[in-house]
Amino acid sequence: MNNKMIAMVFLAVLILLPACGGDKDSTPTAVGTETTAPAGKVYECKYFTMNLAEGWDAGPMTFGMINVLPKGKVSPGLYFKFEGDGNAAGTAESSINSMIENYGGSPMEDSIIAATTFKTTTYAYRGMTQTMHVAFRNGTKITITIEGPKAKENADIQSMLKTLALN
Repeated sequence: MNNKMIAMVFLAVLILLPACGGDKDSTPTAVGTETTAPAGKVYECKYFTMNLAEGWDAGPMTFGMINVLPKGKVSPGLYFKFEGDGNAAGTAESSINSMIENYGGSPMEDSIIAATTFKTTTYAYRGMTQTMHVAFRNGTKITITIEGPKAKENADIQSMLKTLALN
């Protein structure tokens, strides 16, 4: 077995382990707790630093949004939005409740990304599955959306989120 194959098997085991039992409790789901970096390049902006997976690019920030996509594709995707620049109003709960009410999202859960607790829901928008994470940090509303069929389980997306550091 070559190193890539071993790494893929290891990653598959890590992804599948949480599904193998145990009681469901109110402990937030940890997303991005490992420090293993994907093989791509480092992306840095005003709001965060993250290692991009091999074959992925981050677009320039436009209207507070950064799209992270596989080169030449539109899905799966990882979308970041930053609002408020220190003066954001509202709550993560109200943002997620709006998505639940308007798009039939799953019940709100807590998830941890980059050592920050986010409120989370999964819903369908225009037939595309999306998982939205919202948090307020230092007066800025942070929205991270994972979009596409099975994108939430996508190894590249999970790998990138594990290296995410919010500024």
